Amino acid sequence: MTNIDIEQPPTPPTAPVTRARAETRWQRIAAGLDRPLGIEWGVALAVAWVVVMFIGIAVEPAPANPDAAVPLAVDLLSLAQLSLWGAMLVGIAQRRRYTAAASLVGAGVLGVMAIGCPASGHHAIGAWWGVQMVGVAALLALSGKALRSSRS
Repeated sequence: MTNIDIEQPPTPPTAPVTRARAETRWQRIAAGLDRPLGIEWGVALAVAWVVVMFIGIAVEPAPANPDAAVPLAVDLLSLAQLSLWGAMLVGIAQRRRYTAAASLVGAGVLGVMAIGCPASGHHAIGAWWGVQMVGVAALLALSGKALRSSRS
């Protein structure tokens, strides 16, 4: 038997992801967070947070064990949440896009806290949890839209 050599087309060279390219990508992201954000986005995010928090607290039932100690993780998440709200307020005052980034991360933290609450046994899961998760989803969507907005 004869071996038939079939010529393979040359494969195009692939550019390896270099550290310089990766740093450039993160530098672009960081620079984009300092771009202007329209005041209407800042006001919309602030109002959305107030509404979601008010409704979320209003529908949440009493804890299963009110005398239970608060875990350290909850304290740390709460501290992160308050810090992100502070960053949002500064960003709104400065009309900077990092307002939306802080809101997006804060919505993620709120989601983790809302999921962790029934998972830890602090509350029994119920309709209130669905209401809170809808609020988290709304904050994630609005924050993402504000972050991607081209209007400044």
